[in-house]
Amino acid sequence: MQKAKAEVVVLENAITAADSPPLSPSQSAVYERLTRLLQASPAISVLGVPGSGRSMLLKKIARDHGGRYLAAKDFLEAAAVRAPLAWEDAFASTVAQAFSVTNLVVVDDFDFLVPVTQRNFVRFNYLRLVAKQVLDLALAVAGRRLIVSAAPPPEGGYPEPFDVFRDRVPTVIVPEFTVADYTAILSSLLGADKVAALDMRLVHRFASRLQGYQLRLAAELSAAEPVLSTERFIAVLNRDILQSNTRTAEVEEITFDMLPGAEHMIEALETNIVLPLENRQLAQELGLKPKRGVLLYGPPGTGKTTIGRALAHRMRGKFFLIDGSFISEPPSAFFEKVKAVVKDAKENSPSVLFIDDADVLFKIDHISGLVRYLLSLLDGLESETARNVCVMMTAMNAKLIPDAMLRSGRVELWLETRLPNAEVRAKILARYIGTEMPESEAVNYETLGVATEGFTPADLRRIAGDAKSLYAYDLSRGKPAGKATEYLQTAVDNIIADRDRMADTIGDDSVRIQKGKYPMNTESCGWR
Repeated sequence: MQKAKAEVVVLENAITAADSPPLSPSQSAVYERLTRLLQASPAISVLGVPGSGRSMLLKKIARDHGGRYLAAKDFLEAAAVRAPLAWEDAFASTVAQAFSVTNLVVVDDFDFLVPVTQRNFVRFNYLRLVAKQVLDLALAVAGRRLIVSAAPPPEGGYPEPFDVFRDRVPTVIVPEFTVADYTAILSSLLGADKVAALDMRLVHRFASRLQGYQLRLAAELSAAEPVLSTERFIAVLNRDILQSNTRTAEVEEITFDMLPGAEHMIEALETNIVLPLENRQLAQELGLKPKRGVLLYGPPGTGKTTIGRALAHRMRGKFFLIDGSFISEPPSAFFEKVKAVVKDAKENSPSVLFIDDADVLFKIDHISGLVRYLLSLLDGLESETARNVCVMMTAMNAKLIPDAMLRSGRVELWLETRLPNAEVRAKILARYIGTEMPESEAVNYETLGVATEGFTPADLRRIAGDAKSLYAYDLSRGKPAGKATEYLQTAVDNIIADRDRMADTIGDDSVRIQKGKYPMNTESCGWR
């Protein structure tokens, strides 16, 4: 008795037209095609990414044609009455019962039924068999109509075992939103007059893969604006809608103008990455896109990751990071994390996918497939689903980057970080020291710049920190403060001595301060 009651609840899941939003142009086209196919085909498969309005379309089709709309929760509720995790059978029986009261059954979220079975080979094949039985059930009686819907996997194609339907029934694709869709959806939420002030082409270029709920949220956040401009609306998207996997609040606040000596590299990044993303009008007029691949390489401590931090703050919701923290066992866990980040980068494109210490990741045996995965990614960045994603990698040793990845058309821009020259070293020290040291005498940065030959930007940052610690120690002991230059020189001497002792202990001269090992730029720019 309890079982029958639960099944009735499932079938009485009412579908109403109350407050149903109007369809956008792309959604209307799909609705019309589904309506035509229902007159000729007993079964139809529908593919659409989350947020494309797929479920709304299917509910409208079921409502307008007197059908039953069933989602994953309906099968799980029915399974709860039968036996734990027995939802494969619940799937078949619930569809069969629906067909007993209507000739049209719409099954949504089929892909939600798959993940549990993928962990069990027998159950996965059983779900495939059940899916075939459901399709045969629809084909067995004249006049019946079955629509089965799913989201495609991140790499495209058909989710298994949804491909049971691929070769036997027509497939309808719910496309991503176009400029016209953005305009229609926002007009229904904000009013046509307010939306008319927006250059929707620029909005769409800035964030071309927004989902329906994101557009609704952006509209709610913008509703209070008395006059809505394109730049203000894009600012809302950048601040509140687009989500990076990097919390910039937890990343040191670094801006490009805080990187003395990196001017040439910053100019290259501004030209090839930032400009196509920020100057939307010019990028649209000239058809500019960010570079497909960028390699940032150089000795340890020369600022590669620091440039990444600055880029993260500049890009905010458009910056996605893959680094050593992703390494885990088993390898499948690593690739699941990587694929999730890549998916987010695509959905927020134009965007930057930043892979820190790529040469180290490529040497790890259990994730050897990373090279093949990135090659496929780079080759696919011209596709509609991956357009405008820039893959930026850092490496200490460019020789460890596979040749296939460096050929033209993949990694298209190479930027080398080098040890800074004396003038740039002085500027870096001045930046880190600021005004916190004793001011009894001006700091002789020129002398310190010469004294720190072979020091990396990371070493120079340590000098400033160590000098401040020496100063603080004197203050805590009630000693008279010394001169700032003296504290800094002591910190320099200590670092050199520490490195020399370590080199002697482990028998490795590479840990010593390497004066003259790497050629320095003779211009004021220490990095190129």
